[in-house]
Amino acid sequence: MLVTLLKSLFSVLILILTMLVSPGMLGKDIAYEPKDEAECLLNVAVISDTHLDGSAARQAVLELALDDIATANYPVDALVIAGDITDHAEAEEWDTVAAAFANTDYLPQIILAEGNHDTWADAGYEASLENFLHYNEVIAGRVLEKQYYSTTVGGYTFVVMGSEADHTDAYISDEQLEWLDATLSEASVDGKPIFVISHWPINQTHGLPESWGDEEYDENTGGFGEQSDQVEEILKQYENIFFISGHIHNGLGDKFTQELYGYKSVESYGSLHSINMPTYMYMYPHGQVGLGNGFQFEVYADRVVVRARNFATGIWFAAYDYTIYLE
Repeated sequence: MLVTLLKSLFSVLILILTMLVSPGMLGKDIAYEPKDEAECLLNVAVISDTHLDGSAARQAVLELALDDIATANYPVDALVIAGDITDHAEAEEWDTVAAAFANTDYLPQIILAEGNHDTWADAGYEASLENFLHYNEVIAGRVLEKQYYSTTVGGYTFVVMGSEADHTDAYISDEQLEWLDATLSEASVDGKPIFVISHWPINQTHGLPESWGDEEYDENTGGFGEQSDQVEEILKQYENIFFISGHIHNGLGDKFTQELYGYKSVESYGSLHSINMPTYMYMYPHGQVGLGNGFQFEVYADRVVVRARNFATGIWFAAYDYTIYLE
């Protein structure tokens, strides 16, 4: 009852705030449909940095997105959360995530990626990892042995990376790097776009290190850290890589945020397309902000359309949409 009441209250408050700060808004449109329904081959909703802290309030804000997806006229093929699902990796926080997803049979797949906050349980990294693996099974029905894994959605490969330590930046073992390379090599044979989910962006992308926001930083701040070059080198070996990250807590960005802050949400480097997700749970000052922001990915035969949406209110932000043509 409390969560239902909070959801109604937050929906109204978020809608009011979004209308005040969102010049790119297209209007309320809960009944989601792709731009070209007849030609759409894959339809995936992506959010990041939900930071559930065990409170009913944050659970309610996450459930607004799930309600938005549930009421869509056109079903999604998967929902991705690109890390920092919880605030401190504790079982009590994961319980609220599980409660939010309790009635989501309409989601064919749920893809959860580990973020740095998902490694910070008081009992240490191993306890954090145990929670991540356990709640993947509870929430997504996915039995994992490691924090990194791959899956297919509608014939398209999704590769999920994860840190193997509890630092703010990521630690990626040689084993994981070799696995990443081998997985991409196998998936690239058919030429389809490949979606790599990592909470951590590549160093010096999306306005980093300045967009991280700390007064003191070096060139590695806010990204993978010391292993960023190794990850980037692997990704750039393959075509049509869509690298989805979070972590920075930026809002939605376009050419204007590029001029003002040195970043935009989608940056392409040859055939590597880096998409930095807006934070779902916080309202940081860079770009178009709002609780509930994320992206809808629509895959077509020759392109991927990345559409900005506030999943808490059902509002599209056409000013922040991107169309990326495949090679």
